[in-house]
Amino acid sequence: MADTLDEMVEVVKGFVGDSGVCSSERAIKAINQARRLLWNKREWNNTAEYFCVKCADSCFTLPNRYEQIRLAWINGESASLADEWFNATQWKNLYNSGNSCHKLITEAGGYHVLFRDYTARPYQIAVMAEKMEDAGVKLLFEAQNEYQSYQNVEVTAENGPSIGKSTQLVTAIRTVSKPKTYGRIRVYAYDPVLDIQFLIAIYQPTDVNPVFRRFQIPKNVDCMTIYASKRFYDVTDPLQLVEFSPDAMIYAVLALNSRENRKPQEFLANLGLAVQEEEKVMEGEEIPTAAPLRIANFQRPENLIGNYLGSPSADDYFFQPSWP
Repeated sequence: MADTLDEMVEVVKGFVGDSGVCSSERAIKAINQARRLLWNKREWNNTAEYFCVKCADSCFTLPNRYEQIRLAWINGESASLADEWFNATQWKNLYNSGNSCHKLITEAGGYHVLFRDYTARPYQIAVMAEKMEDAGVKLLFEAQNEYQSYQNVEVTAENGPSIGKSTQLVTAIRTVSKPKTYGRIRVYAYDPVLDIQFLIAIYQPTDVNPVFRRFQIPKNVDCMTIYASKRFYDVTDPLQLVEFSPDAMIYAVLALNSRENRKPQEFLANLGLAVQEEEKVMEGEEIPTAAPLRIANFQRPENLIGNYLGSPSADDYFFQPSWP
C-alpha cells in the first residue's frame, strides 16, 4: 500500500542532505524531486491508471491529468489508436477495415481548451468553483466574439451553485489562463436566450493554461474505458499518496544528494538501486494488457490449475493442441 506524503516525509527526513536533519518543507521538495527522477526512468504501473470517459458528438477529450493513452476499450472490446500515416495512404483500401489494427480512435489535430463546443448561438462564459476557497479566482479567456475577432474576457469564479458570468457574448474560446486552485473549476456556456447553461470544460486544481487532446471515435458510443499514463505533478497535500515504495524513495533521495555533491558514479549507483527496489515491488503485479487471455500449453505436467493455465513457456505462444 502506498504511503501518504506525511508518512513519506518521516521516512526520508534522515536521508535528505548531508546533515541527516531537515525541515518538512525541504523533505517535501526532495520527495518531489525524487519522484521525478523515478517517473522518467520507465513506465511504472503506479504512474498510469484506468478511468471512464464520457463521449460527446462522437468525440472524447483526454483530461490534462493524462499524457498518453496506453489501452482503450469500447463496449468491452479492445480498441486501438488509428495510424494517421496509414490512413492517409492508398494501402488502407487493401485491408478489411474490420480486421485492421489502424482503426476506431483517431486524434483530432491540435490542442483544445474545452471538452466540447457550444455552437447553437453566442453565449456568455460562466465559471463556477467547486470549493469555497476558490471563490473570487479570475480566469482569462481569449475568445471569439460575434464579429469573428478575438478579445480577452476575464471572468471571476463564484462558489457553486452560483456562477460568475462574462459581460460579453462569445462564439468560441481559443486559450484560457487559470492559476492553481484548491478544487476543480467548472466552465459553462450560458445561453441568455434560452436561459440554460451547458457544461463545456472542467479544470483540475493543478491545471495552469490547460490544453486537451481530442479524439474521434465510432458513432453511438456513450462512454469508454481508457488506461493512460499520468502527467507528473508535485504532491503537496499531506494525504496524497506517493506512487513509489519507501525503499525506492530513500535511494532516489540519496541519488539527489550525490548529484548535489557532484559525484556522478555514486548518483548512478543510487538511482539504479532505486529503480531495482521499485521493480521488486512490481514483480507480483499484473502488466495491463488489452490482449485476449493467453492459453498455456496443455501438455505441460507442471500446470496446476486443472491443466488450463500455466506459467509462460516458449511453447505457449505457438500452441496447437493435439486433441485425443
